[in-house]
Amino acid sequence: MMHNYPTYLLIFLIFSACDIPFSTAQEEPSETRTITQQIDAEGAESVSTTIEMRAGRLTVTGGAKQLMNADFTYNYDSWEPEISYETQDATGFLAIEQPELKNLNINLSDDEQVNEWVIQLNDDILQDLSCNLGAGETNLDLRGLALNSVDIKAGVGEHTIDLRDSSVPELDIKAGVGEVTLDLTGKWRNSLVADIKGGIGELNLSLPGTVGIRLDIAGGLGDVDVPRGFRKDGRVYTNDLYDTAEHTLDFEIKAGLGSINVEVEDVI
Repeated sequence: MMHNYPTYLLIFLIFSACDIPFSTAQEEPSETRTITQQIDAEGAESVSTTIEMRAGRLTVTGGAKQLMNADFTYNYDSWEPEISYETQDATGFLAIEQPELKNLNINLSDDEQVNEWVIQLNDDILQDLSCNLGAGETNLDLRGLALNSVDIKAGVGEHTIDLRDSSVPELDIKAGVGEVTLDLTGKWRNSLVADIKGGIGELNLSLPGTVGIRLDIAGGLGDVDVPRGFRKDGRVYTNDLYDTAEHTLDFEIKAGLGSINVEVEDVI
């Protein structure tokens, strides 16, 4: 649950409860429909995947037999996603984009506005995943995917990013207004360099207990909650394993307005 910081909570409520205007004219809703799209990798050994969703509910998981299997459910004609895929040599380029929102005022609390994407990605094809998220709710269940890098720009709302057992080596997150929950627990086969820029709200980090951890936390207004056992030197926190572990997780965190909550899983 988010802490009661009046300033960022007020901003969050303004964004989430009120209309976000994109145009003065209104588009009328149509019948809710679901379109299904499958993309074959066409021999690509690695893929750059870009997802841009301006408003709605996004779910991303693994498990696709092809490069991508997806269902898109919406009830405004202008919300139909634009999907493109091409290959160059052994690299694929997949883009899934919600068109620029026109002729509609987005209201996140309006149940009559439906825009839900459920996207499955292939577990075995190496991917650079980039998500540019606007307003809404995001659940990225990326456990076990073959990820070379993950770049998330989170907008207004709640965003859950599950990277357990993914061993992604590069991570870049820019938080917006709301809550970002990031799970990096599990087994690690390599080290990680992560750059996180906090926004207005709450950042929750769940970290593994068997690797070295370094948290460089700069700036910010709000609480920083780090478990016992971390050494603090100025703005830098390190655990006891940092100097001896085979793999390390290094975080550069530029805190925003809100809280940072760090948990470390128990070692069994």
